[in-house]
Amino acid sequence: MSADTTGPFDAPCDDGADGHLVLENADGRRSLWPVWRAVPAGWTARFGPASHAACLRVVEAGRG
Repeated sequence: MSADTTGPFDAPCDDGADGHLVLENADGRRSLWPVWRAVPAGWTARFGPASHAACLRVVEAGRG
């Protein structure tokens, strides 16, 4: 992947887009997830759709 290529978990150029979810598994672990991808087995959407920045704050708040 080149340096100018972004992946599905990177912040979009327009961070105002509601393109992400926060998922949580049975162990209480949270994950930032793109809204366009199917939620994997064992995970449940707990927040969103919302902006990348808003979802990242929720994920980081769950750490510690």
